[in-house]
Amino acid sequence: MSQLDSMYAAVEFIEANLRQPIRMADIAESVAYSLYHFCRTFNATIRHTPYDYLMRRRLTESARQLVETDRKIIEIACDYGFNNPETYSRAFRRMFEMQPSQWRKRGLIEVRRLMPRLSLAYLEHINRGNYLKPVLVEKEAFQVAGLMTLVDEDRAVSEKLWGVLAQELGKMGIEPEKFTGIAWYPEGGQEGGYFYMAGVEVTSIDNSNSALVVKSIPASKYACFIHKGPSQNLPFTLDYVYYTWLPKSGERLAYPLEIEEFGVDLGVHEHEEAESGIFIPIE
Repeated sequence: MSQLDSMYAAVEFIEANLRQPIRMADIAESVAYSLYHFCRTFNATIRHTPYDYLMRRRLTESARQLVETDRKIIEIACDYGFNNPETYSRAFRRMFEMQPSQWRKRGLIEVRRLMPRLSLAYLEHINRGNYLKPVLVEKEAFQVAGLMTLVDEDRAVSEKLWGVLAQELGKMGIEPEKFTGIAWYPEGGQEGGYFYMAGVEVTSIDNSNSALVVKSIPASKYACFIHKGPSQNLPFTLDYVYYTWLPKSGERLAYPLEIEEFGVDLGVHEHEEAESGIFIPIE
């Protein structure tokens, strides 16, 4: 069994025991590692310590329960190993920046704050190379002209926009140097989809006889990541950004959006070695 497979088996062991009292030694033993070697390997592969991952997953599932059920907070806390309500409240506040009662009152499942169950495909993606460290950049305000749609669960909807956009740009005689994709999330980034725009940066445009819409993006500081691989793997990069990098960075999101920039050859964009820039606005 490879190191990656072993750490994924450890993740699966944690998932199977979220509501059970387990020690770090139990997890290490489940994959036949010494505790010291396991903790180092898990952190290097998962980008979280075993304890941090366990706590984030327990808090995430308890946060879902708070919104999706009317069970008492203390009952939910006990289900996930927090026998002391004060301990649960402190841990919950560290992760979600609010008390469990406030989270329940808001009634939103803010997916960007949660820690999802990690898949083997995700782990393979983030361990392809050391390319997920961002560069902080400043961007002036700019405009994007393009087509927009609501994306729920089928990302293929957004991918189809690019072909239609290319046709529209051809009719208008526009030959872009790059494409710009923008995703906007509803308030709180709750479950239910997001708006996606396939477009190009413009300084001015006459779109009176076109289906194109124009969106203005304010000046901001961005954390720029390089996504490597086909666009279908982009969610893995974004998961890393929101669930691992952002909580550890101390940065805060400035706007609920993401910007992707890539070359005009859409076919190349789908290759395993394709690269695109992902810009996350931060305060």
